[in-house]
Amino acid sequence: MDAADNAQIEIEREQERQLANLKQEDVQESLECIECGADIPEERRKAVKTNLCIGCAELREIQRRQFRR
Repeated sequence: MDAADNAQIEIEREQERQLANLKQEDVQESLECIECGADIPEERRKAVKTNLCIGCAELREIQRRQFRR
């Protein structure tokens, strides 16, 4: 294994962690974001049980990180 292999493994692990954080068990799925009203793409709805668009989900994650400290 070289540095590129190790980097790819770390990228995949981080992606898995991010997907796990996005999945919410008690979420009522929606076609539109509950925060801003934007359409949630079908691909996102299939991949993640969510009611937030990508932008609002990212904003929530940033806020969570800031308030954990």
